[in-house]
Amino acid sequence: MKAIRSSITVLLCLLSLLAPKMAFAAAQADLDASIEALKSEVVQLNQELFELEEQLLYPATTEFAVFVSMEAVDDFAVASIKLTLDTEDITSYLYTAAQVEALRRGGIQKIFIGNLKPGLHKLSAQILGKDSDGRSLKRTVVADFGKARASKYLEIKISNNEKQNRPDFAIVEWK
Repeated sequence: MKAIRSSITVLLCLLSLLAPKMAFAAAQADLDASIEALKSEVVQLNQELFELEEQLLYPATTEFAVFVSMEAVDDFAVASIKLTLDTEDITSYLYTAAQVEALRRGGIQKIFIGNLKPGLHKLSAQILGKDSDGRSLKRTVVADFGKARASKYLEIKISNNEKQNRPDFAIVEWK
């Protein structure tokens, strides 16, 4: 009988020592689940905040954006692009080899976003790069365009001119 009591006492002592650890593990699992739920909510709120910020900073009536793309151009690597709107330099961008490769694979880069008043405007893009032989190439393309009370999107398109074996540069308007 004493042996049974001693065994029960030892068992109860062990359970009293293990119970807080099991409760702690359960509480830890609940805490981990709560943290993951909070992370998801923060990501969602951040996305909504970004969208609201975009709408406030660049309303549809004044929004103006410029994008860059390359189509089937393996013998030219863009090094930099400098944009001038009317008479004001608005942005310049230096490209890494990885970014050039991403453009070659079909990526489109938003190089500029801003506000622009309705009216007639002139966009100039100075493009610097190297051809497959390592020679520097500098081209400037210009586009005159009208901006109404709606968003305006332009694209600097670098494409391959197979007949002349050189890249072509153009500024096109997204419809």
